[in-house]
Amino acid sequence: MLRFLAMLMLCLSVAACGRHPGEAQLRGDVETALAASFGGDMFRVVDLARRGSAADSTAEDGEARRVAYYDVELELMRDLVLGDWDDPGAASLVTLLGAGPRSIRGVKAGGNAAGDRIVAHASAIYREDGGRWEFVMPAGFRDAGHPRTEAGRPLRTSQGALDTLAEITRTVEAGGSRAAQNVLDQELRRSVARISGRLTRIEQGYPVAAGRDRGEYAMFAAALAELAQARQMRIVPLVTAGSEENLELLRNGSVVAALAQADTAHEAYEGGGPFAGRGAFTSLRALGSLYPEFVHIVVRSDAGFRTAADLKNGARIALGPRSSAVRGTLTRVLSAHGLEPGRDYEAIDTRFVESLAALRRGEVDAIAHVIGMPAAPLRDALAGRALSLLPLDAGAARRLAETGEGLIAASMAPGVYPGQRERVLTVAVPALLVTTESLTADEASRLVRLVYEAGNDLLAHGSAQGSQVSVGTARRGLTLPLHAGAERALAELEARAAEAAR
Repeated sequence: MLRFLAMLMLCLSVAACGRHPGEAQLRGDVETALAASFGGDMFRVVDLARRGSAADSTAEDGEARRVAYYDVELELMRDLVLGDWDDPGAASLVTLLGAGPRSIRGVKAGGNAAGDRIVAHASAIYREDGGRWEFVMPAGFRDAGHPRTEAGRPLRTSQGALDTLAEITRTVEAGGSRAAQNVLDQELRRSVARISGRLTRIEQGYPVAAGRDRGEYAMFAAALAELAQARQMRIVPLVTAGSEENLELLRNGSVVAALAQADTAHEAYEGGGPFAGRGAFTSLRALGSLYPEFVHIVVRSDAGFRTAADLKNGARIALGPRSSAVRGTLTRVLSAHGLEPGRDYEAIDTRFVESLAALRRGEVDAIAHVIGMPAAPLRDALAGRALSLLPLDAGAARRLAETGEGLIAASMAPGVYPGQRERVLTVAVPALLVTTESLTADEASRLVRLVYEAGNDLLAHGSAQGSQVSVGTARRGLTLPLHAGAERALAELEARAAEAAR
C-alpha cells in the first residue's frame, strides 16, 4: 500500500511538472534573452528559483499559455551603465525579465561595476506546443496605480455651474454622438488640469503637466513626486493628452513645468507647426533632457517591406490623431524617406493601441508611433510573430538627426522585443522637462537637482524610463534655451561628476 501511494505521488509530481515550464528551462531562456540584448559576457545568472505559475488570462481562445513566476539574481561580468541612451538600459532589462520597476534592485544611477548583483522578482509567458513549453515573452508589468494626486480642503463652488455640468454630462452619456462625447471628455480633462494646476500654485507647489493615465510621462512624473516628497517638496502630476496640451497649459500659467517632446517644444518656441496660430512661445525654457522616445514602425511580417522607404504606392499608415504632436514627428520621418501624405501613402487617424488590432486584421498596412522603448503594448503584439519592426533608411535617419530640431540617431538592440533578432535603425526624440522664464532661478535650480542628482532612483519609484535620466545626457537633444537656474545647477552637477571620475 505504501509503495502504491509513493508511486502515485511520484506520478502526480511528474504530471504537475509537465503542466508548467521547469526551472532549468526558465534559466536557459533567461540567459538566452539577456545574451541577445546585452551580449553573452554581460550577465551571469547566479541563482534562479521558480515561484509557481498560473494560467495566462491574455491568451487567445484555444491557446494554452501559462505565466511562470521566478526570482533571479544576476552578476555583472563587466561594467555597465544602464542609463545609457545608445544601448539597452534598465527599461530593457526590466522588460526582458518580465519585472516591474519596483521589483528590481541593484541598478545604480551612476552605473554598475563588474561584480555587482542585480535581483528581481520576474515572470515569463510560455505556450504549450505539442506537449512542450515554448517561451513566448516576458510576462511584463501592469501598474494599476494612478499618478499621485493631492486632496485639498473643501472649497466654496458655484452649485449652479456644477448642476449644469452634471446635466450636460448626463445628456451626452445618454444619447450624445461620439463627437459630442469626445468634446465633453476633452473639455473636462482640460478644466480639471487647469483647476488643479492653479490651486496647487496657490499652495506653493509644482504642478507638472505629464501625459495620459498610466503612460510613460505620467509614471515619470509620479516617480518624481515621490522623490520630491522625501525632500519636503510638493509636485503634483496632472493627467493630460500629452506634449501639445502640456505646452499650452504652461503657456497659460496653469502649470509650473511640463513634459514635452523636444521637436514639439521647438515648434512651440518658434510658433510653428500646430502652434502657428498662437504665436511664438519665446519665454519657454528647458530644465533638461530626460530620456529618448523612439520612432517605431510596425508592419505585418509577410508584407514584404524592408525599410520605411517601401511604404509607398498608397500604403495605409496609422499615425495617430491628426492634431497630436506625435503625428507631426512621424510625418517628418516619412518625408525624409521621400513619402508625402496623399501622394505616396494614406494617413490613418487610429490611435496606437487600437491600430495594432487593425494591422493584424489587414485594415492598415503599417503603424508608426513615438514612444519610450520597450513599449509594453507593442511588445505584447509582436509576441504573436505576425508583426515585425521596420527599420529606417540609413540616409534618412542621418538627415533627420542633422536638422537640429530634436531628432537624434538611434537604434533598437536585438532582443528588446519578441522575435527581434537584429538591431533596428531608427531615430529618437528626447523627452524634455520644460518651464518658463517666470520660474525663479532658485526654483529651477531646485527642480534640476531633484531630477539629476546621483542617487535619485526614479526606477525604484516606478519609472522604467526614468532610469535613463542622468546629468551626462541632460543637454542632449535640447531644442530650447536652458533656464538660467537650470544652467547653473547643471554646471555644478557636471563639475561634481567630472571630479568624481578623476
